Formats: sequence, C-alpha cells, structure tokens
Amino acid sequence: MLHTTEFYVISLMIAAAIVALLGRRREPGAARQYLLAGVLERLDEEPAPQPSIEFYCCDDGSVVLRRRGLAGIDTAGAVSLAVEVKGFDITIHERHAPSHRPGEPVDTASFLLDFLAPEHYFIRYVTPLTPAESEKVATLTLHNRPGLRTSRPLI
Repeated sequence: MLHTTEFYVISLMIAAAIVALLGRRREPGAARQYLLAGVLERLDEEPAPQPSIEFYCCDDGSVVLRRRGLAGIDTAGAVSLAVEVKGFDITIHERHAPSHRPGEPVDTASFLLDFLAPEHYFIRYVTPLTPAESEKVATLTLHNRPGLRTSRPLI
C-alpha cells in the first residue's frame, strides 16, 4: 500500500494543499486613517510643472510627499490628504480647500508621512475632481529605504 502510485499522488496533493494554505496572504487587518495638512509653496518654474507626486524617504524612516502642479490654489487656501493604510496597501485622497480671500498662487504642496515602517507599500494617489482640473490618479510601489526618491505623473 505504501508503494502504490495512488498513495504518492494523494500524499503529493495533501502536501500541495498544506503549502498553499501556509503561503496564503493574510488579512491586512484594520485600516488606519491619517489626515495630513500640506505646506504650500510656489516653485519658480516656467512653465508650470506637470501634475505629479514625488516621494523622498528620509534617514529617520519618515517619507516626504510632494504634490507638484497644483492648479486653482493660492496661499490663502489649503491642500490636505486623507491617507488610509490597510496592511501594506495605501490609498491617498487629496482634498482642496480654496479660499475666498486673494493670495499668492502656489503650485506645490508638501506632506510628511511619519507613520510608515521600512517596508514595501503599494500606493494609490487620487486627486479631487475640481473646476480647474479633472480627477487624476497615480499608482506605485514604494520601498521605504533611506535616500530613495521616486516620482510619478498624475494621469
């Protein structure tokens, strides 16, 4: 009985099922949400920069996110982010708060993400649908490693 083909086939199937169960992706757990306020600035560039996002990983483990190519925002307004972290999946929703007072135009907002571990993250960044521009999206994989710098256009 231990030397039959059926025994070996059944043993192989059981071993494959055990390996599949052990290799299954675990549930990411509860989602955490962070609300971040942006620091607005105007980079003196001509012509205006294309809408994009840039990530810079710092030595202390924090990540600086810079949103370039803002339209319709001035220094009296505000840009913030709603960041949802679920395991290693991150969804970032950009929010705009225009002002009714006049101000200097800006084209860049910077944010500090100080809650990320040195891991690989799958990021999806979504801008709002505004009168100035349509909704734009960027996706990327970020390995939070000191000195790493990466950017993606918003399409």
